[in-house]
Amino acid sequence: MMSPSTTLTVDSSAAPIVVATDFSDGAAVSVERAAGLASGLHRQLHVLHVFNDSIWATVASLYNTSHWQGEDPVLATRRRLSEIVADLASRHSIEAFADSATGSAAEEISRFVKEKGAHLLVVGKQGEHWIADAVLGETALKLVKHAGVPVLVANDKPRREMLRVLVATDYSENALRAANTARKLFPNAHLRLLNAYKVTFESRMRLAGANDQDIERYRLIERGRAEQGMQDFLSKLEGGEEFASSLTHGFPASSVLEAAAVDIDLIVVGRHSGSAIEERLLGSVTRNVLYHANCDVLLVP
Repeated sequence: MMSPSTTLTVDSSAAPIVVATDFSDGAAVSVERAAGLASGLHRQLHVLHVFNDSIWATVASLYNTSHWQGEDPVLATRRRLSEIVADLASRHSIEAFADSATGSAAEEISRFVKEKGAHLLVVGKQGEHWIADAVLGETALKLVKHAGVPVLVANDKPRREMLRVLVATDYSENALRAANTARKLFPNAHLRLLNAYKVTFESRMRLAGANDQDIERYRLIERGRAEQGMQDFLSKLEGGEEFASSLTHGFPASSVLEAAAVDIDLIVVGRHSGSAIEERLLGSVTRNVLYHANCDVLLVP
């Protein structure tokens, strides 16, 4: 681990932020995002690269690398990490550390996060190898499950400071945890809750003879339930009065994406902890949100 560069007094007793990098353009976005958060929250930042020998073996098997004149990859990695950390510390006035590990990226990142008692993990939406899987939600969901901390998936487009945050809620305990996490991580943001409700088996009801008036009546019933659920949810939230709220009729993923398409900087989603079938359903929603969102996505365990 490299020595830290620091120009700002931070709370060293507070949990740090970890950002994973593979030195790709997408990872550069996540590193920059993590540094901004570390500065705003006065936390230490650890920049972690997981070195994988199999990657270099694959490169050597695909291309002629015998004429390369560069330094040893391990030494080059440590040098590049040191440069990144020094630059971040200087520009963001943060205390930053360069860290590296060897092995499976997801496993080593999870281990490192637990070892450091991290408070947030940041990864990129686009990368050269493992981070690319986060586009489909697999790696991100795995990290949320095993690392046990919120995982921020940074988009590959430059974003301003996170001022408008959309929290998806189904009124569950996990959604409550997600909303409380969003409030703590982004205390200066405009926080908005969104619940998507629908009539179960609506299309089958129509096949069985339900007319438009029947369906509309059922929708009003479901909206009433959703409104009551939102009131109950807000009453349980820490600082619930700080949240705006909205309801929409539709499927969760499409409703969240439509709402986030207008001036939203971050989508927050809580991880479900139900049955295997429910996990797969949530995974499909999360993967859709991660793939289509034009903003960052925060997954909360």
